[in-house]
Amino acid sequence: MLSTILSLVIAPSILIQGGTILDGSGHKSYIGDLRISGDRITAIGKLSPLPGDTIFSAKGLAVAPGFIDAHSHAAGGIDDDPLAVSQLTQGITTAVVGQDGGWSQPLTAELKELAGHQPAINFASFSGHGGIRRKIMGDDYKRPATAAEIAKMCDLLRQDMKDGALGLSSGLEYDPGYYSTTEELIAMAKVAAKYKGMYISHIRDEADKSFEAFEELCRISREAKLHAQISHIKLGTLAVWNKAALTDKIGVKEKITADVYPYLYWHSTIAALSPSRDWEDRKIWERGLADVGGPQNVLLVGYTHEPTWVGKTLAEIATMTGKDAIATIQEILRKTEGPGSSGSQHVVVTAMTENDLEHFIKSPRTMFCSDGAIGGSHPRGAGTFPRLLGRYVRDKKLISLPEAIRKMTSLTAKTFRLKDRGMLKQGFIADVVIFDPKTIRDNATPANPTLLSEGIRDVYVSGVQTLSLGKATGRRNGKTILRGR
Repeated sequence: MLSTILSLVIAPSILIQGGTILDGSGHKSYIGDLRISGDRITAIGKLSPLPGDTIFSAKGLAVAPGFIDAHSHAAGGIDDDPLAVSQLTQGITTAVVGQDGGWSQPLTAELKELAGHQPAINFASFSGHGGIRRKIMGDDYKRPATAAEIAKMCDLLRQDMKDGALGLSSGLEYDPGYYSTTEELIAMAKVAAKYKGMYISHIRDEADKSFEAFEELCRISREAKLHAQISHIKLGTLAVWNKAALTDKIGVKEKITADVYPYLYWHSTIAALSPSRDWEDRKIWERGLADVGGPQNVLLVGYTHEPTWVGKTLAEIATMTGKDAIATIQEILRKTEGPGSSGSQHVVVTAMTENDLEHFIKSPRTMFCSDGAIGGSHPRGAGTFPRLLGRYVRDKKLISLPEAIRKMTSLTAKTFRLKDRGMLKQGFIADVVIFDPKTIRDNATPANPTLLSEGIRDVYVSGVQTLSLGKATGRRNGKTILRGR
């Protein structure tokens, strides 16, 4: 033990001097120094240089734990950009993936594949209900699962939990999770609970029936006896706009948490405009478009079959083609979701209010996420965390800087059981971000969703500097993180 302590003291280390320390606790910041040796924080406070120290001045800058993206899709783009530049320039050091019920292979294989890319950021993952459901039920998923099928689903989840999954995720607006019963979800959540995992869900409806969907999540939490979280919480249609204050009463007894991204528009498939699957019924689309303010608020950002439509709203496509918006929606769904379909499509839909968003940002039970991808078509993938720190903390003063950092770091680490992360604390993993609170800002827009953010100067991942003066160093030290280990 003594030799270990001595080696930490005399080993060459990094000394970050004179920064404004935001330790992740939410407590008041202070001017101090931080020493990193190997992959750990070995000292914090007022420190003197040691022989061999590499010294960096952080005077006038904030020094914080690396940001943890509570709901990320960065795994999908890490093969194209293992440096994860759009994440590093947001200060993100850990991406939590396996969201929305997504699952294509067992966790060990998934994490091995991620590690094979030698990413610059860390990854932790949930096990996805929807993918497991499709694995067991095949194409015959548009019905309740049998007891035998649920047992097989539980077996796959059980192995993932043994192998370090954070818990169970679901995406109940999407196929095949759409067709699952609450009882099926409770049965699987009980498996996650046995291993002290949690349940996180893109709930069944983020529109008119949001509050019913919140209650379903609470029921799963109660009956499975595990912690549950609402993914990217929002109130996405006219009928529920400006009702965010009512969510304060949801899940208090169950201690439900949520994550949120700081934009008024969501990104999904066009089917998410309606909870119905009767896609040939024009009335459901009349209602769906009215609920989000009309076809001018639906931007097609990806469509395999008609690339010339991409980047245009449904209103613009209607003018260009002479087809009305509903006929366009139905054509898109037939080609991408119907029998013999192929390709893909995605939309960005402006459908939330600033009042609701600000309420969710302020809630002490809400942490932050991007719900974004590397090279994605929603600006949240490149701008979320700087947007929060620039627009909502510095400019609007909606929450304090220490509280914002808590929501980006320790709250997420504690909720997801990420050991020794989310705090600037002696002995913790040295995931560290240094940024300028006066200049930090997002630049990405729906028209240019991959524009990088500004204001993050340096990022360390497990003690290795992966971003220096706002530029990727090329060093890739990301790890795969297992629950509680």
